Amino acid sequence: GKLSVAVSFLLIFNADMSKVKLLCVGPAQCGKTVICNFLADATEVSGGDYRPTQGFRILEFEVNGLTLPGRSSVDVELWDCSGDNKFESCWPAITQDAMGVIFVYNPDQPNHDEQLEKWYSFFGSQQSMKVNGCIVFAHHKPNASDNERSPLPQAFAKMPKMATNIEEDPDSIRTAFNRFLQMIVAALSKHREKE
Repeated sequence: GKLSVAVSFLLIFNADMSKVKLLCVGPAQCGKTVICNFLADATEVSGGDYRPTQGFRILEFEVNGLTLPGRSSVDVELWDCSGDNKFESCWPAITQDAMGVIFVYNPDQPNHDEQLEKWYSFFGSQQSMKVNGCIVFAHHKPNASDNERSPLPQAFAKMPKMATNIEEDPDSIRTAFNRFLQMIVAALSKHREKE
């Protein structure tokens, strides 16, 4: 069916706005763990053998240097979610209290676009994340060709998207993530003021 992008935004936030819970989702082997490790400054960023994430991993870190009213830092809880469909039964629990979703896919892989649409239908629409609570990273792995085999599905047309390559341009990934984080915190603050 047609995916509706205009959905209500369910906001659940700690009273002191101390922590932002974000989900990182997408097909298997698209680079979610590499991106999460990079953003959290955790262990190795790339290289080594591929080890699939079992269920999910939670990375907690602080992001500084933000331009927000009355604060310059935010604590982030980033959930690196497995791309394996065998963990689908965990998805409802994982989405609880989430404030934003980072969709990751590898445009060099055929069928990643179709798989991404499935992720969107659950995490982007069913779980009441509106468009400004989502961002898309088209993650190119090292030495990949410039030919994109998987164009982004229509459901993602209104979301901010960015081609990422940690080896070639790591700063732009962090900048895009920080901008996304600021947007979410600002939207949450605005929502709380209305209550």
